[in-house]
Amino acid sequence: MPLVLVISSYVAASRVGGGIAPYVLGPMKVDPVHIPSCLFGRHPGWGAPGGGPVAADTMAKMLEGVEANNLFGLMDAVVTGHFSAPDQIAVACAAIDGIRTTPRRQSHAHFPDKPLIIIDPVMGDEAPGLYIKPETATALMADLVPRADIIAPNLWEFARLTATDLSLLQTPEAVARAARSRGGRWLISSIPSPVGIGVLYVDPDMALLAETKLVPGKIPNGTGDMLTLRFTGGLVSGLGLEAALADAVGATHLVIDRTIAWNGPELSFAACSEQLAHPPRASVRRLV
Repeated sequence: MPLVLVISSYVAASRVGGGIAPYVLGPMKVDPVHIPSCLFGRHPGWGAPGGGPVAADTMAKMLEGVEANNLFGLMDAVVTGHFSAPDQIAVACAAIDGIRTTPRRQSHAHFPDKPLIIIDPVMGDEAPGLYIKPETATALMADLVPRADIIAPNLWEFARLTATDLSLLQTPEAVARAARSRGGRWLISSIPSPVGIGVLYVDPDMALLAETKLVPGKIPNGTGDMLTLRFTGGLVSGLGLEAALADAVGATHLVIDRTIAWNGPELSFAACSEQLAHPPRASVRRLV
């Protein structure tokens, strides 16, 4: 069974952050190990969340326990999301470096030599703008993002990471060109597309666009977290890039659609658990 380290938030009453990893990865038969960066009662979008950040020293000691159980050498991937402070980012960077240098204890069919590092640079979005502390965003961009094998921002975060005017990124083709000019591998969400909304995977060799129709209604938070986790789960399960993208976008759209139909205030993962084992896949096309 593939093993994924998730370093992100835990929110008790909202289906967001690292706390959704069992819901998203479990149906794929992928096992998550979650190190929380904060312990909240609810998503801040509902109001005062309750709880607070996890001390960086506590996170580091939790990771020491994971490492002491000889799990660093079994990690197929690391996914990072929300951070509350720069010292937490320093802990995550040390963990990534340690996992990368730990001898592999078993080979995995898709990534036999090294774990996959996927960084979701959770910083903000178009409407609220930056919603983490500026010093945390600076540390994230300077220290954590360069360690990524794949960077997974939303469109606003991509514009901030690449110092690009958001108004110049209003088509999938424009986003693909901007990403390719920066190099590296990207999974970029919230892209306007002729169909409705798109998610773009870009690397130096190709650009893949998965598109779905917009679901009318107020969509709960957590869709970006789900997308990144599901894409990671697909890759460590042996899916190719195109299939992993189609699966991740299709599964995310399924949960959004069912949640809106049921008037759910939070993403309805538990009710969709059977469908998430084999969700419909989104259509994917290659961009020139």
